[in-house]
This record gives sequence, C-alpha cells and structure tokens, in this order.
Amino acid sequence: MIAVNKAIYADPFAEITYDDANKVLVAKWMGFLKIDSTQKGCISMVDFVKRNKVTKHLSDQSTLKVLSKDVQTYLVTEAFPALDRAGLRKLAVLVSEDIFAKASVENVNTNATKMGNISIRTFGTRKECIAWLNE
Repeated sequence: MIAVNKAIYADPFAEITYDDANKVLVAKWMGFLKIDSTQKGCISMVDFVKRNKVTKHLSDQSTLKVLSKDVQTYLVTEAFPALDRAGLRKLAVLVSEDIFAKASVENVNTNATKMGNISIRTFGTRKECIAWLNE
C-alpha cells in the first residue's frame, strides 16, 4: 500500500499527491476527464516535478473512463513533453478495468513512448507499479 503524504491538486476528476516514502508523484484520474481538469492537474504535476526533482510518477487510471480525443492530444503533444523537460523519467500506469478506457489510455501511452526520455509501462496492480518505479 502506498502511504500518501502530500496533497498537490484535487478536483472531482483528479487527485494528485506525493508519496514521500517511495518518492513517487501519484495521480488518480477518475471518471470522464475534462480537458480543463486534465490541464490543471498536469500543470501542477509539471511544476511539482520541476521544483522537487521528482523522476517517478504513478498514474492511477483504475477508475478512469474513456479519454476524449482532445484530452489524448493534449497529453501527447503538451503534458508528456513538459513532464519530460521537467525531469520525469519513469511513468507507471495502473490501468482501468473499463475496456474502452484501457484502449484510449494505451493509445496515449504508445504515442508518448515515442518521444522524450520517459519510460512508460502499464500494470494491473498498484504494487506492481511501485515495484517497477523503485527498480
């Protein structure tokens, strides 16, 4: 289990915290993400990564629904490149059980691995995510 110590950002679609024990930025994305919520959450993550020299991120998408095309485009063209420039190097994705959400997330992650220095892997459990991030 992850011990979450510090709240970074929260709204009805996203909770972003910092797990100090594992030195991991954790984002829990929920429901049908709206572009403004996604942008605000990602901007707060980029700022936190940059200020605190964080290199590991767990993106918990276990309760996420389908990512709209505009959210997918934003993540691939703006958020991931900004996180890369800020210093993020490993991104573990806890995938959703929802088949449509899983498909849209895999599309984003496939595109994102083609740019920058961020290694991205998907997992079925939080424990697997943390184990890989701590390798």
